Amino acid sequence: MNQNRISPSKFDRKSIEKNRRNQLKALYCKLCSLLPRQSSKEIGNMSDELGEAASYIKKLQERLEAMKRKRDFLKVRKSENLKSNESDGGSEGPVVQVDGNGSTLKVVLMSGIQEQCMCMCMLKETLRILMEEGADVVSAAFSVLDRTVIHTVYSQIGGSGLENEGARISERLRKFVADEY
Repeated sequence: MNQNRISPSKFDRKSIEKNRRNQLKALYCKLCSLLPRQSSKEIGNMSDELGEAASYIKKLQERLEAMKRKRDFLKVRKSENLKSNESDGGSEGPVVQVDGNGSTLKVVLMSGIQEQCMCMCMLKETLRILMEEGADVVSAAFSVLDRTVIHTVYSQIGGSGLENEGARISERLRKFVADEY
């Protein structure tokens, strides 16, 4: 009769294991709730979801690194503008930064606030170049940060050779800025 009963130590182990599984399940659900959902995607198994979480975290880390590089670039640009304005009252001219990520192309134009007219002409020409190259402009915005005007343009690139198109557009924009200013 004693053999059919569960010993206290076996009961404790089963209880501990059950609690551990429940905690893992709760943490898994919490992790899944933090992931962006896509309506077309069905709920997969646990290993698929964990793989998706890992890739999402990696993308976030890459975005964070890109933002840090941009912040550092802007800090350098700001200090160069301050030194330039202190020494001769002028600025070094516009800067163009083109980042391609898949089919998305991001163009950042920066120049001193003294060159507002030039900034608008640069933006107009950038939009013209993007449209000539077949890119669809998704959004455009500008901001002013410590006497620096920053225009940001996001566009979608179509076609089969995305890297080639992005590189061609990037080179054309850089050449335009170098030739004009």
